[in-house]
Amino acid sequence: MRRVPRTLSQSSTSGGFLSVLTCLAILVILYSQISMWVSPVYKRRTVVHRDSDDDHVNIDMNITFLKAHCDDIYFKIHDQFSRQTHDATNHVYRQSVGSGCRMHMVYELKRITGEFIFTSKDNLTDMSHTIENAVVGDRHRYANTKAFHALKGVKLRDIGSSTHDYVLKLLETEFVDMMHDETANPYQYTFSYRPHILHSKKDGTAPSVPVHYIRFRYAWSPLKVEYIAEYNSMYDVVTNSIAYCGGLFTTVGVLHRAYMGGSAFIKDNMYKKL
Repeated sequence: MRRVPRTLSQSSTSGGFLSVLTCLAILVILYSQISMWVSPVYKRRTVVHRDSDDDHVNIDMNITFLKAHCDDIYFKIHDQFSRQTHDATNHVYRQSVGSGCRMHMVYELKRITGEFIFTSKDNLTDMSHTIENAVVGDRHRYANTKAFHALKGVKLRDIGSSTHDYVLKLLETEFVDMMHDETANPYQYTFSYRPHILHSKKDGTAPSVPVHYIRFRYAWSPLKVEYIAEYNSMYDVVTNSIAYCGGLFTTVGVLHRAYMGGSAFIKDNMYKKL
């Protein structure tokens, strides 16, 4: 019987290096497959939102007034179907912070275009403020991007205006995990800001404004983005791991043999010329 060529049976540095890389690649493949089995992969689709009569959405906001006392700020709600503005100051938790006031507002909004307002007691109150966070809808572990916390970190101070208008565009996002029977509805949103600058009168005197305020106008998108969780079965994990590892071994073996054969062929030709 013919002997196996030494170039195919002997150990080499390149072969050992490729073996180490192959083992590392197999570990990465196994880790990714097990992660896809344990953690879901969300598939996205966009649908039209269907309104119902009992549609309400929670909003959770933390805002700090830098130079206003807690007793000088009121919180009010108004929507386009209401004739009167509803005073909801009792739904706000207030805490004095130095010379300012930190307010934590938790309220349930109807899915109707409207506005909520932080208004001052008089026209002497400085409405400089910082928004620590604003979350609309449910909280979810994957709803942690800037799209769900667009107002977080907004700071406005000493800008020379007595009123501030924010316009929010809200888009419902639904995370559905049927395996664990979990459903969450956080809202993505964008905002635009417009200060209301008070111009002096013709005689040079400052205009009289009864109160200062911060107004948040909100509108709802007719669309809804759904993220549906999908898990790989154990059968998929095993079969995919075997297929990937087998293909990896085959490819590395072919490349290594080609490299060793090519190197031996070049060396033999060089020795013959010498």
